[in-house]
Amino acid sequence: RIPHFMTQLSDESIVIEEYYNLNNMGFGTYYMFPPKASANEPFFGPASIKDGRNLGYNGTSYNRIPFTPHKMEWLTPFCTAFDSPAQLSDRSNPDSPRVGKVTHPSAAPDNHLLTVWSPGPVNSNNGLKKPAIDSGIYLIKSGQPVTEPGQMLLIKNDPNYNEQWPRALVPYERIYGVKEPTRLAPLANDGKRSPHLPEGTPFGIVGTSSLYKRESYPHGSIPAGKVTAGFPGGNDPFQGLGTLAYTGIAGNWFVQGADTCRYENSDIHAIRILVTEPTTSPRYSAKGKRLWWNVANERLRILGEIPVRHFNKNSQSLDPDGNPDTSFLVKLPADIAWTFQTLDKNGMVLNSAQTWHQLRPGEIRHDCGGCHAHSQKPTPFEKTAAARPDYVPFDLTRATPLLTTKKNDQSGNIWDTGDETGLRFEKSVKNVEYFRDIRPIFERSCAACHTAKDGREPAAALVLDDDTPMQGPQSIGGLIAGPAGKVPGTYLRLALDHRGQFGRKSPVGNWPHPQASRYVRQFQARRSLLIWKIYGQRLDGFKNDDFAHETIPGDPASIQYQGKPFNAKMGANNRLVNLAYTGSIMPPPEAVAGTYQGQDGKRIKVAALGDEDRRTLVRWIDLGCPIDLDFNPAQPEARGIGWLQDDNRPTLTLTYPRPGANAELTRLLVGMQDFDSGLDMKTFQVIADVNLDGIAAGQNLASKFKLKTQGVWEWTLAHAVKELPRAKINVSVQDCQGNTTRIERSFFVAPAGSR
Repeated sequence: RIPHFMTQLSDESIVIEEYYNLNNMGFGTYYMFPPKASANEPFFGPASIKDGRNLGYNGTSYNRIPFTPHKMEWLTPFCTAFDSPAQLSDRSNPDSPRVGKVTHPSAAPDNHLLTVWSPGPVNSNNGLKKPAIDSGIYLIKSGQPVTEPGQMLLIKNDPNYNEQWPRALVPYERIYGVKEPTRLAPLANDGKRSPHLPEGTPFGIVGTSSLYKRESYPHGSIPAGKVTAGFPGGNDPFQGLGTLAYTGIAGNWFVQGADTCRYENSDIHAIRILVTEPTTSPRYSAKGKRLWWNVANERLRILGEIPVRHFNKNSQSLDPDGNPDTSFLVKLPADIAWTFQTLDKNGMVLNSAQTWHQLRPGEIRHDCGGCHAHSQKPTPFEKTAAARPDYVPFDLTRATPLLTTKKNDQSGNIWDTGDETGLRFEKSVKNVEYFRDIRPIFERSCAACHTAKDGREPAAALVLDDDTPMQGPQSIGGLIAGPAGKVPGTYLRLALDHRGQFGRKSPVGNWPHPQASRYVRQFQARRSLLIWKIYGQRLDGFKNDDFAHETIPGDPASIQYQGKPFNAKMGANNRLVNLAYTGSIMPPPEAVAGTYQGQDGKRIKVAALGDEDRRTLVRWIDLGCPIDLDFNPAQPEARGIGWLQDDNRPTLTLTYPRPGANAELTRLLVGMQDFDSGLDMKTFQVIADVNLDGIAAGQNLASKFKLKTQGVWEWTLAHAVKELPRAKINVSVQDCQGNTTRIERSFFVAPAGSR
């Protein structure tokens, strides 16, 4: 259920259409709300589907729309957005005509609304429903709700056509009372917003005032006097975070909420910035299919992990809400997509954003006021530690900061109350991938026991050295495409065993998404048994006895709930079942010491897992278990066209000349950067269609540019251009992968007397 088409009425009210999916063929229902709230009111309601501040979905009171916009109302309550036929005109008569659905809203004079409406079911779920669509153009008077189709005014409906996309053929002023929309000035990349963003920069800065003020909890509510949403109460032992048996597309990690587990605000330590690379079609590549996979079906790379707490002589700064200050700023490349993950000290995800963000060159954004804190007034950034003049934003354009232990710290700063953690730095973006990073850990520290070679019984029935190519599922729950190629057997056992083919069987029958196997819950290292075992403790904030659980792993007959035998197969009982943490840390201390005896009586000695090994496994799960299906073991550093392929174009900006009118032109200013494979400066081109400084049109002017500041190149003209009626300049550059970014700029220089 996603808002799609929209318009704005004469009184500035915004009308949006909601429809579910293609089965509704673009038809649905309308909602209407004002463009802003008053100064003392938040624009959105809370996350809770029970809170009366939210609008009831499809007229219900038991299921409300999370984060309902301020004063939103249902404009067409006779229509439904559900993936089902439209409602009956007489609900007591199954043979009565169906009332149809609406689409393509468009503003008209006097606050009227033009719309397309079709009677009938307007739905193709489980086959096309008759009668077929016969859409026409109608008018909803004065922007007022209509409760049945007869309240709309027919404009045009020819039975031989499906009319669509209506527009009022009147001047803009006739609808809105002004001759034209307000012209929004483009962002001036002039270096005046921050000393960290000089003019022409290809970078931007993002941040926020608080990670405590958040409403990331699924359908959460905020207790009085607090700023953090939490479980609103009820009899769900999983507290709305998703069961082992079924998460549901209306809940956590789907429609609303992305908390990984139960945790306290005191667990918040850092924020991770993830690049979300585009998913280019591989159809025309040399191998014709996508040769990488993770559960997001997006290449996710770590730009940096940023500690967010502030200390002054061992005391922690407080924010304007009286909570520990968790404000931050980071400098990062502009014009690329990225998202956030909140982390604990071990680098495990606590909550995650699930959409894309970006900055324009020279842009600064720190006004969100918290993490999805939609129903609260923002915490003012200007009163936080990150707003102080002496605060230096983390610079992700020069190196990649990564969380580590104090022993490995390269920063020299205090990041937590116990001074236990540190930061280390890598030269470029951080990738975590199965063949290069995960398999070597298993080989070194796990496979001695977790192997089925030579007829051995693998420990815990888990094989961690199987490289046999196996075909994974084509689809995961009908929601996510599986890998296009075959994957190693061990990878399949951990990241794609939804059918429960391997090892100890699931106590709930299979492993529904996002549970990928007994050992991995996608994007949720804190809820993954593999991570519990390498840290030697349960990490999801629950206790074994909070759930029905196996007392003998893999034996459904051993399931107990609250100390009593429990039948997980009866009714909905499986929704009370969860995995338990049992046994000891892995690898066993005895195996590290060399005193552990294998099945054949021989002693086994393995390398201990270091802190970086554990963090690598954590990152791998929290990035959706990436794997490179174009990996070449003979050349492990080769990018190929798999996970390591750079699929992002370089950042490129042209500050001078400006589009359109310019005053005297004295210089050209270009900003460019590529965060991954790097710029191929041999491909840098600047070509004008006019003579500049005596150089003929069509010549490459790139050699005239000198590096001015980080990522910014300037050419100062020997002879200023004082008048130029029309000109065009083309700027382009490639990265080392071969991706090209181009700017074509038309401009002119006005005579002095006309400026």
